[in-house]
Amino acid sequence: MAVNRARRMRRASPVWAICVVLTALLSHVVLPAPQASADCTTTADDDRYVTLLAEKNIVHAAGYTDCHVSAEGRWFADQVRASPDPLGTARSLVRTVIAGTPLSAEQAEWEVAAAIYTYAPEMIPVIMNQGAGPAA
Repeated sequence: MAVNRARRMRRASPVWAICVVLTALLSHVVLPAPQASADCTTTADDDRYVTLLAEKNIVHAAGYTDCHVSAEGRWFADQVRASPDPLGTARSLVRTVIAGTPLSAEQAEWEVAAAIYTYAPEMIPVIMNQGAGPAA
């Protein structure tokens, strides 16, 4: 009986580990961006982010405010910061923006990059190192 239980645990462990890894990797895709508060006050970083978006003619849709846009930017940055693969997460966020908005690929890249630059600047060297890849 103890042998059977040990075998079942050995078989279940890899499945459990795969589920945990997949959940961690996909959580940024499944979880919605936080909604901005109606009584939101923007910070200097929020203003900088909105200004960066405006440089590429990225404006919020009717019914959305700078507070909504900056909340989404902070969410993008938080996803990248929390990820074990920041570059992969940033790329995934770009694909999500492209799929869910009328933005061009260039604008989507700019939106995610501006969020990282504004709200998670400490991640820039990490992403740059990941993008450089192993030395040839």
